[in-house]
Amino acid sequence: MPYNKILILEDDMIVGIDLQELLNHAGYNTILLHNYEEAINQLKAFKPNLAICDINLGQGASGIDFVKKATTILPKLEIIYLTAFSTHHIIETAELTKPLNYIIKPWNEDQIKVTVKRAFSHIKIKYAKNLVIEKLSTTEYKILDLISQQKKSKEIASELFVSEKTIRNHRYNIIKKLKLPNENNSLLKWALTNLHLKK
Repeated sequence: MPYNKILILEDDMIVGIDLQELLNHAGYNTILLHNYEEAINQLKAFKPNLAICDINLGQGASGIDFVKKATTILPKLEIIYLTAFSTHHIIETAELTKPLNYIIKPWNEDQIKVTVKRAFSHIKIKYAKNLVIEKLSTTEYKILDLISQQKKSKEIASELFVSEKTIRNHRYNIIKKLKLPNENNSLLKWALTNLHLKK
């Protein structure tokens, strides 16, 4: 899996084009989108590793709304927010989505290059450390992520709108794929150790 795909969501066309040109020149594979609907529609086709997203998208859905939806579609997606002005409330709301970083406008080239390079270093460590994660389906990864948040099967089932039995089956399959011992809390211990490295 190539770790170089970036979705840029920026409603200011000039800022977006400048950012895309800089990142393309640095060797990243990018797609530039200007609104929530376009970005959501392109997620499954493009499958980015990283989204650089303006928090304030003008009218309609915000960048935070995009991130909340995008991470349900691509749970492994990492986020960097762009912002020129944000209130304390907006930043608190953004923090709930666990972004890797923030870039303050007006940004400079070095700031972008360093921030994106560090983001991809994090992505490579997070996923290459445990190559077996790549064997998990999107649903299994989402369940593993929820387990790492110490959620019980009943809570996970409720959040994903499936039965508890379905979650137990997924847990069993994940344990087999990760080659874990079939003992109490082995999956929880593995998830806590290997996921959420950015916390």
